[in-house]
Amino acid sequence: MTTTTIDNPIHGWIRRALFYWIFFEIVSTQVLFLLVLAGLDFEPIPMALAITTIAPLVLTTWRLWVERSRMHDFRLNPYSSWALASVLLFCFWAGSYFLVGVLTDPTRVRILPATLDQFIPLSAPFVFIYIAVYPLFVLPFFYIRDRAVLHRLEIGYIVMLLISYTVFLTMPVAFDRPTLPPSPPDCSYWTLMLVYGQDKPWNCLPSTHCGVALLAALALLETDRRLGIWGIVTALVIGVSTLYTKQHYLVDALAGFVLAFVTWTTLRWIWKHQQS
Repeated sequence: MTTTTIDNPIHGWIRRALFYWIFFEIVSTQVLFLLVLAGLDFEPIPMALAITTIAPLVLTTWRLWVERSRMHDFRLNPYSSWALASVLLFCFWAGSYFLVGVLTDPTRVRILPATLDQFIPLSAPFVFIYIAVYPLFVLPFFYIRDRAVLHRLEIGYIVMLLISYTVFLTMPVAFDRPTLPPSPPDCSYWTLMLVYGQDKPWNCLPSTHCGVALLAALALLETDRRLGIWGIVTALVIGVSTLYTKQHYLVDALAGFVLAFVTWTTLRWIWKHQQS
């Protein structure tokens, strides 16, 4: 008895719509960063509405209309598996991160000498680049069709995060954050205060922010050169943002990038030798 897979074109529409929605969420934060860095200011609530709803919705609708005859090419059956994997892995990243933060004994946390970091000033607009890592984390699951690459990304996230959390618990490192103004002078400080309020100043070394960003970018690069180059640049700028928001030391960012690169290349080597 044979089982027939139902090839439903609506899967392509769903997957492509989610990809563009998430992609344009990231692009919107990048544009907002440039506007705020140029001296413009926005009210926090309208700004959040424009970033998360209006701009991505308009741009996604436009792209779906342009590609309406090609939606069959973007399906990935079963379409529920990639969506579920992205949600579960994101919950694992965020949930375990905050759990480790709760379990960490503050008396054991060490402050590293800010040898080079003292020359990097606080720049609140970089917080918009900093938060772009969250949609970037799940973006590959809505674009990549090669299941081997998706499986490597899933394993890569898990391995890299488990190593990071082990280091957090055994050798906790904290960043001595600057004091923010009691009343946020603009939308960037308002957003940075939210980040500081939700995230304890430890769990620094290595930076999972940098690690997951680079893993996502490397997976995209293996699938699509242009999108992958954009992903690599975005990941590197996210690494810079961790320094200018005073969330991480330079060594944290470098360690996160190195750990992600070693994890990805090791998994590629294992996959290649399993097939030979």
